[in-house]
Amino acid sequence: MKCFRSSLMPVLSILLITGLFRVELLSSLNAQPDLIHLSLAGKKTSGAPSPVLVTWSSVKKGGSQFVKFGPTPETGFIVKAKKSDLNDQFVFNARLKKLKMGTKYYYRCGSDTEGWSPLYSFHSEPDSGTFRVGIIGDTQNNNNNETFEKTRGITDLIRIYSPSFTLHMGDIVDNGSITENWNRFLSVSQELNAVSPLMSVLGNHDVQNEQGKDFQKPFQDYHDLFNLPGDEVNYSFTYMNVRFIGIFSGCAEAAARTGQVKYTPGSTEYKWLDAELSKADKDKQIKWVVVWMHYPVYSFGWSNIAKWRENVLPLLEKHRVDLCLAGHRHVYERHFQMDNGVRVKNSSASSFSAGRGTIFITNGTAGGNPTGLGGAELPDIAFTPERIMYSFGIMDISSKSMTYRVFDKDNLLIDWFIITR
Repeated sequence: MKCFRSSLMPVLSILLITGLFRVELLSSLNAQPDLIHLSLAGKKTSGAPSPVLVTWSSVKKGGSQFVKFGPTPETGFIVKAKKSDLNDQFVFNARLKKLKMGTKYYYRCGSDTEGWSPLYSFHSEPDSGTFRVGIIGDTQNNNNNETFEKTRGITDLIRIYSPSFTLHMGDIVDNGSITENWNRFLSVSQELNAVSPLMSVLGNHDVQNEQGKDFQKPFQDYHDLFNLPGDEVNYSFTYMNVRFIGIFSGCAEAAARTGQVKYTPGSTEYKWLDAELSKADKDKQIKWVVVWMHYPVYSFGWSNIAKWRENVLPLLEKHRVDLCLAGHRHVYERHFQMDNGVRVKNSSASSFSAGRGTIFITNGTAGGNPTGLGGAELPDIAFTPERIMYSFGIMDISSKSMTYRVFDKDNLLIDWFIITR
């Protein structure tokens, strides 16, 4: 027995060393930058493209981290990142500015001690031509999407279309009080978000739902993990000749019962939106205005919150917003152009003239379990599918036209329309 123990000791030592090496290796891999996503700054210098913000997470080991970037894979510039603490991880973000128009940039983030991310790339804002926007909503990890598996398929498809950035209609996660939900979403969608800036608004699942002083308040994890313009809840940005305005609709259904629906006329946020739309009206460089939110203004069924529509619609109509995008209901619905609550007469369901009214779209099926069919019987519905599906949108915008296409999870074209100026 003694001889056996003696012969066993070297083997145990090797296994122990190997085990420790594996733990150390795994820790090293986990220390590598993760949850990498881009976003666009709200303000930019005239004649220069929008600065691009890089955000990522790393395990809690301390030390500085950086972004190396440049127009070649050798990435000649370096920017030190700001650091914040979130539970058992650090969150870093860095602003890439003084970019050149229409240029492809390569980047890595991290450090020599903590490890570097893979090499990613993005295109800066062009000064002319057409740009492309990805459209997703309701990626929440509920039934049939518990680990964002449906969302992964959708984001992988959007990446094929190489959008300049992606708009998210909210309900990013199913329960915003759980940090792991946010982490998992950003991990699953990283390959898209690392090359296409993610510009999101909050849904009712992303904020406090219980009545009280924190009702409709965003969870801190959202502010820690995302890096968006302004207060990150209601914000705007200009990209080429388009003004994009994201607004927070809160928990509109529950808020309607207590008189707390967002954007009450005369409120600070109402005045802010009116001012933002007025600035877009006066800016001769702006050709299109797109507003996106979580709760739809027009919708079929239980997501149709009358008080939300009463609060927001007058501003959209006053300023002739071209397109209003929303989620919440897990369907795809597209309305005809609407003007003062009335459908604009048009000979085609897929070709429209700019300036005659607003087209309202509900596009909330990028992962969240589909909730049925759209309101095909509504007189102002231009299109809704005849089958339940997951979907995403791709929008191409130039100074003369805006083309919107919708695809299902198998990348089959479901709907399209064009607005021309």
